[in-house]
Amino acid sequence: MIRAAAVALSMVMFACGTLPRKSVPTAETATKLTNSDTPTTLMDSVLTSQRDTTPPTDYPADAHTVWHYVEGLKAYRLHDDSSAARHHFEQALTIDSMYAPAAYHTAAMLMMDDTDEAERYSLRAYRTDTTDSWFTAQLGRLQILQEDYAEGIRLFNEMVRLKGNDPENHRILAMLYNENKQPFSAIIVLDSAERRFGIHEAISPLKRQLLVATAQYDQALEQNEELIAADPYNIDNYIIAAELYAHAKKDSLALVNYDRALALDSTSINALGSLNEFYGMRGDHPNYLRTMVPLFASREVDLERKIKIFKRLTNNIDYYQKFYGQLNQLAITVAVTHPDDLDAMELYTTHLIATGDLDRALEIYKSHVNDSVPEPQIFNTILDIESFKERADSVEYYTRLAMKRFPDRPEFMLRKGSYYLINEQYKQAERAFRDALRRIDSDSLRGATLTMIGDAQYQDKRPRAAFRTYEKALRLLPNDAGLLNNYAYFLSEEGRELERALEMSKRAITISTNNSTYLDTYAWILYKLERYDEAKRYMRQAVTLDPTQSEVLMCHYGDILYALGENFMAQIYWEKARDGGYDKTEIESRLQKLKKK
Repeated sequence: MIRAAAVALSMVMFACGTLPRKSVPTAETATKLTNSDTPTTLMDSVLTSQRDTTPPTDYPADAHTVWHYVEGLKAYRLHDDSSAARHHFEQALTIDSMYAPAAYHTAAMLMMDDTDEAERYSLRAYRTDTTDSWFTAQLGRLQILQEDYAEGIRLFNEMVRLKGNDPENHRILAMLYNENKQPFSAIIVLDSAERRFGIHEAISPLKRQLLVATAQYDQALEQNEELIAADPYNIDNYIIAAELYAHAKKDSLALVNYDRALALDSTSINALGSLNEFYGMRGDHPNYLRTMVPLFASREVDLERKIKIFKRLTNNIDYYQKFYGQLNQLAITVAVTHPDDLDAMELYTTHLIATGDLDRALEIYKSHVNDSVPEPQIFNTILDIESFKERADSVEYYTRLAMKRFPDRPEFMLRKGSYYLINEQYKQAERAFRDALRRIDSDSLRGATLTMIGDAQYQDKRPRAAFRTYEKALRLLPNDAGLLNNYAYFLSEEGRELERALEMSKRAITISTNNSTYLDTYAWILYKLERYDEAKRYMRQAVTLDPTQSEVLMCHYGDILYALGENFMAQIYWEKARDGGYDKTEIESRLQKLKKK
């Protein structure tokens, strides 16, 4: 923090471009200049001069240095032409290598782009007159930027000696000591400055900061009380007092100072934020969430930050349930504070969905479908909720509306097709997918859509059509694990091309490892090929990796175990399949086989 302040200060001082007060030569034919002249005086004296790269022919030779210097100032200050300015300053230095003002201003121009080069020019100016405070200050600030703290300390000690009546020199010297890992020397400098200037806005806050950094909390509190006495309406001093008392575990005094700060400004984000952090550090969750509300109600706090905080608070389901009322208030506050922001709406509706209030969330989303600038995500969420609620008419209606608003986006027809596929309306699903296919340009998405068409056709008991469609999809997506798996499984179910099916399934489990569904397919094809030992090995992996304990996998494993003569274990897995929802009639027919043995 201290280094940043020093650098920022340096930038401001350089930007001011104040001329050095010494070392400007005079010429009989030029406007007479004195050590007290300002940049404005210099420029005004030559405003009528013709811009050029060389002095006029009637201009005395002994005044060419000044002419180039002034032309450089005009180019830089009036015309913002740094290239021309640099040319003139260089010409001045070529004529007179000791011409310090040209070196000084060249350094000022370079300090943003090349601090090494700027320091060389600044040093050149400084060496012409080591007592000049402007040259010394510029070189010192460049050494801060270069992190040459030791040399900077030497120079600013000299600045304090030369211009001890400027508190800024004391402050920068203290900052240099601190950056050089000499914080106690920095405090000594600031003590000396306070004896000279008293409580000062450029000195005292830095001293308090250094006292805290060196764990001198009692002294920091004393310093802060002096600052409060000097400026009783400065809210920051009360906030810092509260934080210091909180650090010292004097919570009652911390809260007194927070109250004082908020009495001055009840909407202060700094005070509210610090108080909120205080309650958070103390684990006082009710007050932590209570003080979060005015922060969420303030537009000074970035919406992105509010969203991040809310997601963190609601990430733990137990915390979400325990403090639902307060978290609900935060969600409402964001929605009210940012009524026209879709991210704020998303936060609130996500909260509603998480708490089961789907209808209210749906109502809010639907209120935005006719916005002048429609958002596809709004329609996507509406379709998600309507699909979840299994309301086919609404899915149909909002898909048509979405396609009308976004005619070039096939995603909505794909969503509609997926809805029909899940709900076993296979012909409707195929129609929706084919409508989407007509709007798709990319090969990858065309391949994925053809895969879904093939799935719908197979489930609709049209395997030949499905296999033709899968072949088309494979030409576009030869390494798609899902496509390879589905095609291979359906071939095995039909008892067709089992060796080819096994090859495709092998590629699927190689592309997507540890996928229980794909391993089940591979094991099942091995079973169809009567390679039972291999089938058992892969099916055991599938069952182990399957988090859902799928009834299909259980039945398949039972079939494989039965084929191997492991009847007792086959019975266990068949019963698990039945209890998990597998067709009871089929399971009973399998169990009957065991009774006959």
